[in-house]
Amino acid sequence: MRVRTTIFAFATFFLLFCPSLQAKTTVNIAAVTNPALVHVMAANWFKEEVEKALPDSYEVVVHHSGALGSETQVLQQIQLGTTQMSVCTTGPIEAFVPEVKALEMPFIFPSYAAADSVLDGPIGQELAERFAAQGFVALHFLDNGFRNVTNAKRPVKSPADLAGLKIRTMEAPTHLAIWRAIGANPTPMAWPIFTALQQGVIDGQENPVAVIHAAKLIEAGQKYLTLSRHVYSALVIVANKTFIDTLPEADREVFYQAARTASLKGREFIRGNEEQQLAELAAAGMEIETAPDTEAFRAATASVLAGLSGDTKKLVEKINQAVK
Repeated sequence: MRVRTTIFAFATFFLLFCPSLQAKTTVNIAAVTNPALVHVMAANWFKEEVEKALPDSYEVVVHHSGALGSETQVLQQIQLGTTQMSVCTTGPIEAFVPEVKALEMPFIFPSYAAADSVLDGPIGQELAERFAAQGFVALHFLDNGFRNVTNAKRPVKSPADLAGLKIRTMEAPTHLAIWRAIGANPTPMAWPIFTALQQGVIDGQENPVAVIHAAKLIEAGQKYLTLSRHVYSALVIVANKTFIDTLPEADREVFYQAARTASLKGREFIRGNEEQQLAELAAAGMEIETAPDTEAFRAATASVLAGLSGDTKKLVEKINQAVK
């Protein structure tokens, strides 16, 4: 009996005082893009920060290239708690947190600096608080750049040049409304879309330069790029609320700080590489319209802004005031 008691005592001692012997908590974080895109980069930076600060407590597993499904499917998994986190485009979040579409409004942000000031300030905090009702926590905002349109058919300088073209959009009502207003034929489709472009199922798509470059869309026949910069492509590091709320307070602070670090690195990557990416796209044969008729695009999409109501309209008004 004394031997068994001694063995039990030693076992208890090692479990209590040797953390490396205790099971780590697995944190699954998903992204739909490939590792060359900032979604996955940010997930990996988050992983590095958490595992550096809490090496014996957590193992962060990054799932990329849509391994866990589309962004909408991943968001549903986060609600259920079967996936803990994602680096996600805000477009699909609109189905869960309608007010987030304030960030998706055409031409609402004149610059990266304006977007940062809004998302890092009281308006960003107000918007983040709206995630809680749907079982989410918005840990931090970053971005993927400003969205631009490509196509395989013809050069585009004004909305009239896009008439009738099948343009892939995210699965988000606001984006469909924008492209209907422009006069194109918007086609919602989950990422990736390379094969659909290659086979001519769709004529074009709209994404930031970083995505167009990393996804090698020139190889899918996307010969024409127009720097329309029609929508700021916000991303958010989003997590399951119950998971975050039940973390020890010190650990929770590490998660928030890791998300902030990853987001700031992501912003730096996007902004620091765009010029080089455009040069490489041009060298690969993509024809780039650098001076489209922005006022014509603004006029065409004004109806999307005019149709807003309720809390989303109020948020947009606050953003407009903040960026003046």
